[in-house]
Amino acid sequence: MSLTALFTLIIAFVILRSTWLRWKVNQLDHSSFQELEPRLQLAVLKEKLLEKPSEQNLMNLKEYGTHQGLCVDIDSYRPLILEQIQISKSKNAIALDQILYTKQSEWVDSITPLEFELANKAKNKGDLESFIHWSLEGVLRLYSDKKIESSLEALIDVYPKAKLLLSEYLKLKDFRDNSPLSEAVIEELKDRKKAWLESFEMD
Repeated sequence: MSLTALFTLIIAFVILRSTWLRWKVNQLDHSSFQELEPRLQLAVLKEKLLEKPSEQNLMNLKEYGTHQGLCVDIDSYRPLILEQIQISKSKNAIALDQILYTKQSEWVDSITPLEFELANKAKNKGDLESFIHWSLEGVLRLYSDKKIESSLEALIDVYPKAKLLLSEYLKLKDFRDNSPLSEAVIEELKDRKKAWLESFEMD
């Protein structure tokens, strides 16, 4: 399988979002971006960095963080950009690319989605339904296996369905990690991920 197909497989799993995050912003100063809520602006900037690790996308995220009072340690991400360049020249590019994506997604998840802030505010008010709603929205903004799994585990006591969501995610991850690389697998993975995302609808 070509590196392009493998990259598509990784992107399909890590980047695929639900329907409400399918806008396309060609320029970050475009009015359609500026009109988004801050939580959605952050989601767009993080996703653009994952899709295209670059100094420009990193600086855009840094600038946003400065305006919003968020700590964005861009210096810790820059080595990952260099690593991306080096991997393209390596004979072991496939394995290294998967390792790099784990690092990139975990770095991006170190910037907590603003949905979790809304969830905590709801919890402090005793609004359990809103807490669950925003927590699930927050999970949908995550990219790394560790963060997704730990966030769902934290919800199980107050939202039993989170146990099922976690179980289905683990099955999805197993399919991703243990399936032979092919175009058919890519499509199957996308379909399974879409079904998993759609299962987040609250009862």
